[in-house]
Amino acid sequence: MKKKLIIVLLLVLVLGSSSYAQLVIGASGALRLDTTMSASSIGSEFKNGQNVFYGPFIEIIFGKLGLGVSGNFSFFEDLGTKFVDYDVDGYLSYHIFGGRAFLDPFGELGVGLMAYSYANSSENPSYNGDSSLPIAANYYWYGAFGLGVNLGPIGIFGKMAYNFRIPGHLTGKDDFGNSYDIPYYGSYSVNGLGQPIVNPYVPNIRFVLGAKLIL
Repeated sequence: MKKKLIIVLLLVLVLGSSSYAQLVIGASGALRLDTTMSASSIGSEFKNGQNVFYGPFIEIIFGKLGLGVSGNFSFFEDLGTKFVDYDVDGYLSYHIFGGRAFLDPFGELGVGLMAYSYANSSENPSYNGDSSLPIAANYYWYGAFGLGVNLGPIGIFGKMAYNFRIPGHLTGKDDFGNSYDIPYYGSYSVNGLGQPIVNPYVPNIRFVLGAKLIL
């Protein structure tokens, strides 16, 4: 998945050299929600940094149509081991008045991967095979709408994304070359027999705030 994202990113950069396209780079914070919240509650969450994932994005806009890649990350430590919880996606966008308009209402449709892994791949136990693979992961698709405000080459925006989990496991290979299913991203519990139960999870909503530079 990471190699594919790198290829897509390189393609976006190549396309960005076109005189007919606008290259947009920036950073955003994504708040994961399962129910809608008031504007004041969302503001409090961002102020406190709770459940907010931060990261960069890049987008190429051809007139009103855009192609982008984004990633948001949160790092944490458990029992001395560092982990990263992350969300990466690729998307198509439509900017009603164009990507450089003062008021920029837009829509998005994208596909992503929500996962968590070791922050340092060297700490990944060898039995996992490829140390770059996540510990748990879920694919998802989403639709979003948002509004941006641009002042020349600088802009800010907010968007609301509605997420839908895509059934199916990300697969990997162990040290012996055998394929295995990577566990779903989600919560874990046990039943009455002590058997593990996996509850796949993708947040219903992501509220994103960001800043961008239009080149």
